[in-house]
Amino acid sequence: MQSSLAEGQQVQYSLVNITIDSIPIWGQCHKKIGNNYILRDESGGGDCIRCFHLNLRSRNVLQVLTEGLDRCYTSEEAAKNACPSPYEINARPYIKFEEIVLYKIRDMDGELTRREYCPINGKFTFIYDINDGLDKRIECPNYTSIADNCPSGSTFNVHFKRCSFEDHDITFECLGHWNGPDNQKYLTLLDTRIRRDERPRYRCALYQEDPKTGVISIAFSSDSTCSTGLESATKGYEVVTLKKLPTTEWPVEVRDSSCRFPNWSQGVWEHLRIEGNALTYRDHSTFKTYRLRCIGTDTGVRERIPVFVKSHCGEEKEYNCLWLKKRSDNVLEFQLSQKASAYYDDTLCDDDNFDSHIWITQGRLDRIVESPCPVSGLYTGNIPDERTLCAKLSSNCDATEVMYYSVMDCQTHQVFDEREYRCLGQWKENNLVYTYTQRTDASAHECFVGSIVSNYEIYIIEAGEHCDRKMDPLTFGMKLIRKGSCTTRNNTKSIQTIRPPTAPVTTRRPMRPTSARPPWKTLTEPPLVDIGSNDITQRSGSRSVSPSQFLTLVVTISIYLFSEF
Repeated sequence: MQSSLAEGQQVQYSLVNITIDSIPIWGQCHKKIGNNYILRDESGGGDCIRCFHLNLRSRNVLQVLTEGLDRCYTSEEAAKNACPSPYEINARPYIKFEEIVLYKIRDMDGELTRREYCPINGKFTFIYDINDGLDKRIECPNYTSIADNCPSGSTFNVHFKRCSFEDHDITFECLGHWNGPDNQKYLTLLDTRIRRDERPRYRCALYQEDPKTGVISIAFSSDSTCSTGLESATKGYEVVTLKKLPTTEWPVEVRDSSCRFPNWSQGVWEHLRIEGNALTYRDHSTFKTYRLRCIGTDTGVRERIPVFVKSHCGEEKEYNCLWLKKRSDNVLEFQLSQKASAYYDDTLCDDDNFDSHIWITQGRLDRIVESPCPVSGLYTGNIPDERTLCAKLSSNCDATEVMYYSVMDCQTHQVFDEREYRCLGQWKENNLVYTYTQRTDASAHECFVGSIVSNYEIYIIEAGEHCDRKMDPLTFGMKLIRKGSCTTRNNTKSIQTIRPPTAPVTTRRPMRPTSARPPWKTLTEPPLVDIGSNDITQRSGSRSVSPSQFLTLVVTISIYLFSEF
């Protein structure tokens, strides 16, 4: 949807609605093959069949690859052959395919875009350069400008000072970040300024941090795509180089301490990094980053460890106690004492300061070993309060850490939802089995709680991101009965066009999701056709839908030239 127009033209955005069974401006969903979608468009009087590769890069960013909107095929087979290969998807720059970047405005429920955590935290000085070919000088040659994400970690604030243009401030909202080919790191931002000039509101960049110096480089594309004029984190249309500002010293109790966090906890977790005596946690509920240092002489023996805590902007500083619990090789849980102090206090780690039912659950990212799922075989059951929908849960014979889940019509076996999960670990509490998983297509982590009645009967229910201890699978969960042995990867995928339920599926049971999703509805579920599953539907009737039935995004359709952020 972006075309190269004359220099100086304004960037324009078009709205794109994605419904459960179509992208109306491109066609109706006909078939799904992995992340390749075959769409059929008959709006022009003929039969136009095209392949679109959809890649959900973050909760708010959807990347589309296609041969071009002016290319049509009259047969399904020809359109399938035009889909990008895995090599072509990762190739840079794109030669055969056109890249379209969609930025979410609102989800299927009409809710506006949710905030995302910025990957760059703290306070920095920076230099800034525009590579427009008009002037070789650096626009901000000295480290006099300031950047930060204070007080909210979901924003990126830029304060230009003593540059070749007037001093001014910009606040960006972070829309998402992801890892690309060759370990490249992408970042997308929304410029919150209200203006009518030619500069784009949606920005895409590459970024990297030098592990030795801590210097962060960010290079932006010249438009709202993630490719135009963007080659690397140090070579793009605009380049920002950040140096971290010095922070306040840690208190003497920390500097004199010889402690370290347990060896089993060292490494990289979802929102947690533990190295020696240092722990960094990104709180996605408050959008604050907390840095902890342990206190004392403990070398990783105890579960409860005295710590000093600082927020990423330095406005919060306190002594506390960290309770760190190993659930498996790849799963830990932790909580901070409900009592904090401005002074070191030995009583911070007392039992009265903790609640054993409230934890923050984290999955390990730098896994060395895999963890098998707690059940093996093929299980089936009915969605509670919607007996016409059946569910299937199966394990993988070749990879015991993988399980598959699907929802289908009990009579026709048409598949409405299909997902793949990787089990990270499980543990038992009060005769219930808690299993922490990663959804492989959306990078979301989810917890399930189950009751294994026998080798042939289990009950499961979704327990949120942090393994809610109040969930009761026997009362509110789904009953599954073992019907066979495990399955292989090849026979788990269906590529059939299906029909959606005739009415929304709801449940009257308390503490249950009101949808046709499984009882473990993901908290970061993509609010559109499930990009990583076989959730393809086709229905007759009008293409018009209400605002609550589609996902709204914007697409860039032109490029521009501008002088500075």
